[in-house]
Amino acid sequence: MNLSLLRAGLTTALLLGAAGAWAQQYRSEVRELDAPPPAEKEVDLREQLKSAADPYAKAMILRELAGQAASQKDYKQAAALLEQALKTNGLSGPAAQQLREALSELTLATGNFKAQLPTLEKRAREPGATPEIFIALGSAYLDLKRYPEAITALKKGIAGSANPDPSWKQALLGALLATGREAEALPLLQEQVRAQPQLRENWLRLAAMAVKAGDKERAAATLELAARQGHLKTSDERLQLINLTAQIGAPFEAGSLMQGWMEEGVLAKDAGNYSTLAALWSRARESGLASAALEQAQRLSPSAERLLQLGQLQMNQEDYARAAQSLEKAINSGAKSGPAWMTLAMARYQQAEVEGAVDAFRQAAEYPQSRKLAQDWLKYLESGAAREQALMALERRQPRAAANAGVRLGEKLGEAPLALEGEVASRASAAAPVTAGLSGEGALTPVGAERGRNADGRIPAWDGGLRAPPASYKPGQRLSDPYPQDRPLFTITAANVAQYAAQLSQGHKALFARYADYVMPVYQTRRGASYPQAIYDATQANLGKAKLLGSDALEGARLGFPFPRPQNGVEVMWNHRTRYRGDTVKATYTQAVVQANGRSELSKQTFLTYFRYGNVKDPVDIAKKNILVYGITSGAKPGGTPEFVALFHETANSLKDPRDVWVLLTRLSKMFRVPPVGYDQPFPGSDGLEFIDMVDMYNGAFDRYVWKLVGKREVYIPYNAYRLSDGRVKYSQLLKGGHPDQGEARYELHRVWVIEATERGGKRHVFGKRTYYVDEDSWNVVLVENEDREGKLWRFQEGHVTPLYDVQAVTTVPSYTYDLKDGRYFANRLFSEDAPFEYNLPMKESDFLPATVRVRYGR
Repeated sequence: MNLSLLRAGLTTALLLGAAGAWAQQYRSEVRELDAPPPAEKEVDLREQLKSAADPYAKAMILRELAGQAASQKDYKQAAALLEQALKTNGLSGPAAQQLREALSELTLATGNFKAQLPTLEKRAREPGATPEIFIALGSAYLDLKRYPEAITALKKGIAGSANPDPSWKQALLGALLATGREAEALPLLQEQVRAQPQLRENWLRLAAMAVKAGDKERAAATLELAARQGHLKTSDERLQLINLTAQIGAPFEAGSLMQGWMEEGVLAKDAGNYSTLAALWSRARESGLASAALEQAQRLSPSAERLLQLGQLQMNQEDYARAAQSLEKAINSGAKSGPAWMTLAMARYQQAEVEGAVDAFRQAAEYPQSRKLAQDWLKYLESGAAREQALMALERRQPRAAANAGVRLGEKLGEAPLALEGEVASRASAAAPVTAGLSGEGALTPVGAERGRNADGRIPAWDGGLRAPPASYKPGQRLSDPYPQDRPLFTITAANVAQYAAQLSQGHKALFARYADYVMPVYQTRRGASYPQAIYDATQANLGKAKLLGSDALEGARLGFPFPRPQNGVEVMWNHRTRYRGDTVKATYTQAVVQANGRSELSKQTFLTYFRYGNVKDPVDIAKKNILVYGITSGAKPGGTPEFVALFHETANSLKDPRDVWVLLTRLSKMFRVPPVGYDQPFPGSDGLEFIDMVDMYNGAFDRYVWKLVGKREVYIPYNAYRLSDGRVKYSQLLKGGHPDQGEARYELHRVWVIEATERGGKRHVFGKRTYYVDEDSWNVVLVENEDREGKLWRFQEGHVTPLYDVQAVTTVPSYTYDLKDGRYFANRLFSEDAPFEYNLPMKESDFLPATVRVRYGR
């Protein structure tokens, strides 16, 4: 971000402190005279500096030179001279400290705020810190891309000033947009446009936000007003709008806008613009459109580098023949490198051209950065099994690495080998002790939980759970509380939290530490989880048969929980992924982003889900059909129509077929197949608080982490949360600043599996480490502690376990994601004011075909 305006506005205010320090130091170190002395011959201070031997004299001369430089506004030179003065070690303690303070002010005056970050943080904590200090601190955080902290500091600086400089608000605006907090940024942006209509960037940002929102009318009106102000005349100005649209997270809309202007002739159809268009389509995961644009750019201006990019895009599309042609041309044109040869080798291998692949891998082995991987591939290709594997890859069109004679290859080009911690091992030895429990006797429940009570009796023995609805329940209506007579046994508060610390998660401890009014009402433990008999029978049948070929490749399981006695963390997570949730589900619920001040923004989410693995009526055989679940989801503002519809097919073995995703943009009536989404991509409507892989507490691929099974703990977790969803609590009562109202929440002591997920080598995620707490009775993930890459607890997920006695399933509603850094939280799966979920409605696979969805939901 360009902060020159902000820094210029701060310079005068910051130097006032420096002037005071200089004056104080002068008075303390010289003798003041009653009358001025006779004029002396002007001396050259730099000549004096050369001849000075005494450290004190050197320091004084350097200080004087720094003063001259500062008077000429050469703050950088002044700061350098003060640094030299301090290095002489010729000043007393107080004098040196004053010099350091002056140096700090001069450094700030240069605009290099991040160099003074520790000083700024200290001064911001001092009583009476000026608005300028907070603005400088916010600027330092902006330089470091620490946007949430920048927002906090900038807001304090602006609030503390009666007449804040416009550049301060401009900086705050940039920080809000950088974090995706567009709802909060919009009023400020509109204010800035009114106050400074001459600033083109704000007009273009306003238009970009309208484009991203799909509001064509508002976007057109904004562009017209910008044009009247003279802000949208040149191609560069239009390209700036396109760039801003992409920057706020809308590369698809930016690409559509640019392509439209190129077709209209407003933007030139030259190689540079086609390259830009290709980059936008690539960011939007539209590989086909990106390839077409890049091919146009290549025709207009041939380039070896562009051919490499084109080859990679064609690899992404699995168009290996054309990819090989593009890569060969690029290499022959001079773009020779280890990655280029490796990519060409993979393109040839996918076409079963083993000899050609060997030649390319040998070339890649000549480069240090690709030598080891290329040599591993050569060893494999020369092993004799290579041709058969290559033909299989060609048949499936799915790149798949293989191993022979102890050689393991990355699943994707350049990645480290994927090794699991024991999950491929035989389970024959584990079968015997579990079988008794599965048959209804012995130490374990039918799904693998401990049947008996705990040592002190606070966790009772499992007696079969809720097998029938209470008399108060009416079919088709909300679930009524089966335990209406229960009252809290005690309440954990900030005052007594230490007494219960041994049974609390780190996430809950953090909430107590942050919020003095946070409480946890603790009730009698009731183990109500239960599943249909078919699930119990299938779970028993899976024992010893289910296995993992990789972290995301399940084999040998059918209908029930695959691993009732897990041997590692990823097996526990597979139990969560495949748990029974009804054969089909239709759900509409509310989700809300709640700011620290309590202001909330609500939206609606709708899901249609057809479970194929966990389907009692018609369970799929994953050996014959590689599918777990079909789903359709859409999002909208309350009372509005869906802005998008997403179709997804979740597979059991992603080594064969990854997750398929299509997105229908309802305003455009266009449907696009997109690459598999997940991991740390933002979940729509969460304002960046929740990622795709945090939905349902965890979903999606497991390949970015190593999943360590730590063991079991007894922990207070949210359970039997009927009162949060039976209609008695309004959203306005529930959604408060900092954390939801806890009046109707219910916590119980339960046994949970604890899994630590640490980042796998060669992989990357925003969260460096995650700790999962999984309910033993239902295999639902109930708590998650997500740490940043520095190991600090950042976001805490809490799912309120609710046994669904009407369908014999268990889920978590509602769920909360707390940001422990900025005080916001995301409330999801709220339906106290929405219609009850509908289960086991008739659905069929043809309902989840792209063509069907396009016709049914397109405008």
